[in-house]
Order: sequence, then structure tokens, then C-alpha cells
Amino acid sequence: MSRPTNRQRAAYAVAALKAFRHQTGDDDERTLILDLIADLGHRAARRRLDFLRIVAQAVSAWMYERSDPDGAGPSPQVTITIEARKPTLAWSAQDMGGP
Repeated sequence: MSRPTNRQRAAYAVAALKAFRHQTGDDDERTLILDLIADLGHRAARRRLDFLRIVAQAVSAWMYERSDPDGAGPSPQVTITIEARKPTLAWSAQDMGGP
């Protein structure tokens, strides 16, 4: 099976957003994307998955697919840092065997 194109990947996202729109009733695409990502974080927490690591790997994969659709080069390093009252948390997709 061949790798999907970025156009096909975007179509997968449209299908997910349509289902999410049906559940939430929101029509603003930016808000739908933001809320879906946040809700996936809640789901990951319930399943005890490291959401920030997943997001770092996803952003790395997204940048890789945008910059090299044929998949011939290295994945970019992505680091997420959250500055909060608690100690700073940071994750890097490269540290996790990301794409």
C-alpha cells in the first residue's frame, strides 16, 4: 500500500472534524480543531498515555510530511515546554523515537 498524500491526510482530518462537529454542534473550524486536540488530551490522561509526548511526535510527523512528502529526510526535532507554577515540563519528539 502506498503512503497517503498530504491531501488524503487532510481529508482524514475533515472526516474526524465532521464527526466532532456533530457531537459538539460548533461550526468554527479553528475552535473545533483546538477543542478536539484538548479533548484528545483528556482521553489520553484517562488512558494514562503521555499526551505531550504524543503531541510532540505528531507535530514532528506533520512538519516532516509538509517538508518532505516523499519521506526521504530526517524528522525535525520538536520540543514542547509548558511554563507553569509547577516545575517546567519539556518533551522532545527526538528523545522518544519520533518519526
